[in-house]
Amino acid sequence: MSFEQLRDRIRETPISTIISHYMSLNKKGANLEGLCPFHPDSKPSLKVNDAKGMYKCFVCGAGGDAITFVKDYTKVEFVDALKDIAGKLGIPFEEYQKEKKKNPRLEMAFRVLNASVKLYKKVSTQNPPPYTEFLEKRKLNDESVERFQIGYAPGNNSLLKYLESVPVNDRDFAQKTALDLGLVKYNEARDSYYDFYRDRVMFPIHDHSGQIRGYSSRAVLPDQVPKYLNSGESFAFDKGSILFGFFFGKNAIRQADQVIIVEGNMDVIMMHQFGFHQTVGTMGTALSDHSVRLLSNMTKNIFLGMDSDNAGKKAMHKINADFMAIGILPKFLSYEPAKDPDEFLLAEGRLALIERQEKAPILLDVLIQETIPEKIPENLELKLKTLQKIFELLAPLKEHLAASERVVNAAKTLGLKSDSATILQDYRDFLSRQKDKPSQPIERPKLASTEEEIQQTEARIAVERETSLQESGPVSKSEKVFLREIVCHPEFLTQPNRDEFLAYIGHPEVKKLFQWLVKIYFEIDEAEYVPMVQDQLNEGNYCKEIQGIVTEALFNYGNKYNEKVIQRMLKDYKVMLKMDQLKIKRKELVERQKTSHTQNEVDHLLVEISKIDKEIHGLKNTVP
Repeated sequence: MSFEQLRDRIRETPISTIISHYMSLNKKGANLEGLCPFHPDSKPSLKVNDAKGMYKCFVCGAGGDAITFVKDYTKVEFVDALKDIAGKLGIPFEEYQKEKKKNPRLEMAFRVLNASVKLYKKVSTQNPPPYTEFLEKRKLNDESVERFQIGYAPGNNSLLKYLESVPVNDRDFAQKTALDLGLVKYNEARDSYYDFYRDRVMFPIHDHSGQIRGYSSRAVLPDQVPKYLNSGESFAFDKGSILFGFFFGKNAIRQADQVIIVEGNMDVIMMHQFGFHQTVGTMGTALSDHSVRLLSNMTKNIFLGMDSDNAGKKAMHKINADFMAIGILPKFLSYEPAKDPDEFLLAEGRLALIERQEKAPILLDVLIQETIPEKIPENLELKLKTLQKIFELLAPLKEHLAASERVVNAAKTLGLKSDSATILQDYRDFLSRQKDKPSQPIERPKLASTEEEIQQTEARIAVERETSLQESGPVSKSEKVFLREIVCHPEFLTQPNRDEFLAYIGHPEVKKLFQWLVKIYFEIDEAEYVPMVQDQLNEGNYCKEIQGIVTEALFNYGNKYNEKVIQRMLKDYKVMLKMDQLKIKRKELVERQKTSHTQNEVDHLLVEISKIDKEIHGLKNTVP
């Protein structure tokens, strides 16, 4: 893992969640707002947009992403800002620090895993009957198969054969790595190696950056056991840190401001197939503390939709308690009479599940209702025993108001005659007897050489930016307008005559950014646009004036112009830029005229100035 991956993980958290650790924000329309900490502010002028991962002050011009905010707010460098944010989000910073340098073993593991995915996909294209029958039976469409890279491991040791074909220099290392990953096993009795996965449908497990880390596999032959065979823990696979499907669903979770947690890879895939892209799956029946923190930082709207069997219910209760411990009350998504979302969706369809989701109750209330018997017992001891069970359900909330209200209501439902104050004190006494889990302090590792290199690079960039500003001069008014519009409305870049503008852009940084936008715009998804421009802005040595213009443009990015408007505006911008260029050239000629030593030179310059004046006059008549 690297600092780039840490930056990407930070971006998975809504920027308002991060900024709220440093200052107060209030909801205002589609954005959040607060008093800008970067200038004396008497009324909220700092706007925060979670969808774009940006903040912007429209008074002092401060703006950027979460890392930029923390750098400027705490007055620290890039690495220390990453540390500070990681600490507040519960992300183990030291993992990214110690693995910054390339790990040959991990690099080889990724090579082997990526090769195995391609191999299993290639086998699947040959349509082996057990594989195609499985897809047809489970109603998996081509889009799902392609998206989740579902393949098939044959029974002929194909991966082992592939490893034997690896170049001699890497062959032993590759085979040893496959053995460590559990993709290949050793048979002592026969003194030979064999593929661990044989005659199985293969579901690759992607980490949160999209890299394959392991597999979940499904038996498809009669009497084949076990039914599910999954990757074990290894140096490359920590299942506690991975949510199945998160890589494919993280953008949808942010956009929908909700997440549905299910159990098992097939449930995740079918949920995505039916349009519920905000779905993730547990690796097993547990959800790690890391995953709870990750999801809670992205959204507070949690839906628990585990299987309806005993194992699923038990897992759901545990996950529910984990979220309650941080003040979140998940909702319960029921599939009954179906046992899981896969079965429900195939039988009832998407709209039926949307309706269930809209009516989903808070799981805690369902559990309390199940704990209180339909017929309230007359015996006082039984009533108190039931209340104690409810105390246990509420304990993760501690003395949160949501717990206190439910304690009092449960006591009334049970017919207990004690007043509310007595009931609440009994609940507090119960909490005091519970053993709290000791909190683990976040380690603050010392700066490593990799961090020092980053800080040195940052210092160099700062110097280069200052030098660039001095050499380039200010951005002209027309260039500001043009740059702001191009960044805010990159659909301009789709026009065939876009390259003509390079001849009329004088400022080198505006030209550089425009050329970069032209190059990358057709190569990225729309969702990648804002973060990629932010990265270019941070890493491309641009002056503060350019940064301010682009940040404001990105903050307003979203609404697209139609073709007619684009054509008209491009024509106007070309005229404005050309006029600016002529004015600059005229100013240079006037300065040369003042220092001319001969009348011939003066006369020649006056002729040139006159020509430019005529051109400018002609252009003015075309400006609306």
